[in-house]
Amino acid sequence: MHREDDSLAHAAKEKADLLCSLFASNSTLDDGGNTPPTIPRCECSMPDVRFTQSSVRKALFSLDVSKSSGPDGVRPIVLKTCAPELVPVLTRLFRYSYSQGVVPNSWKTALFHPIPKKGDRSDPSNYRPIAITSLFSKIMESIINCQLMRYLEDHQLISDCQYGFRRGRSAGDLLVYLTHRWAEAVESKGEVLAVSLDIAKAFDRVWHKALLSKLPSYGLPEKLCKWITSFLADRSIKVVVDGACSDYKPINAGVPQGCVLSPTLFLLHINDMLLTGSIHCYADDSTGDALYTGRANISRENVAEYRDKLVSEVESLLNKVSDWGRLNLLQFNPQKTQVCAFTFKGTRLSVENFFRLKTDILRLVPGKYSLSKSYIK
Repeated sequence: MHREDDSLAHAAKEKADLLCSLFASNSTLDDGGNTPPTIPRCECSMPDVRFTQSSVRKALFSLDVSKSSGPDGVRPIVLKTCAPELVPVLTRLFRYSYSQGVVPNSWKTALFHPIPKKGDRSDPSNYRPIAITSLFSKIMESIINCQLMRYLEDHQLISDCQYGFRRGRSAGDLLVYLTHRWAEAVESKGEVLAVSLDIAKAFDRVWHKALLSKLPSYGLPEKLCKWITSFLADRSIKVVVDGACSDYKPINAGVPQGCVLSPTLFLLHINDMLLTGSIHCYADDSTGDALYTGRANISRENVAEYRDKLVSEVESLLNKVSDWGRLNLLQFNPQKTQVCAFTFKGTRLSVENFFRLKTDILRLVPGKYSLSKSYIK
């Protein structure tokens, strides 16, 4: 496996240390003393999380015994088999952890198993980390997450334009909705201008200060905010390769991989981005659009006017998303950024309009990008 100086790591321990350094760097952020953004506070409040013996028992019996044990070596079949004896003890433990706002340090270490992606296996960047975390933490997180998501959904605090990590919604639902939305505009002799965006290392680069500053605005109780602060703080990882373990590496950014609560925290982190305009998300994959519905025999002058308006709307959206990324210390992936025009019309969008969009995209995602024109005949 190649190091940065192009030398080779041969031993399993060397490979593990090399990969651990890479994965840790992806989740390490220097905020430069920036002030985290603020968002408007909602009018509702969530009650404190309750840990009952019945909820702990349900979580224990729902464990999948085929899954791996956590870093502590405790296997899920042991917890499930001994559930009747463990329920009272774990209930008291979870209540104490929550009331004190402290997460045990042993719960904040993750074992990373690198899985090769397509490409050169000697390149450390071609490996995807799969995290193994404490089962005790997962059980407590599942109880918190269940009550948190119920509160957020009941009070409609998550944008209706977010389709990821939500019950009853899928990537297929978003695809069907956008296809219908765009087809309806095109079939009426109108046009659509869409831009797809992808946050670079979205889950790894979540700025903790920004996320934690937003939680009280959603009406989360003080004890839960304090517990989540401890949950995110002082985390570390180590990588296992061929039975050899790397040294521990600290991380200070990102929602922890392999944790039950992480997807919900990510949704809360990017939720205010969806308020910037007409933008729809499946987790971190975002699609913004602008469209107009036409009519038969529309003049070329009106078409040109509508097209200028479409470009202006997309420009405004890109500017707002760019500002949101700057405030949250997040960047967008240039290789997955595309602009696409859908139309029945034979005349293309003007070169000037596409040049305007090119300029905005380069400002948002410097580097390589794709600017395409698609036409439906």
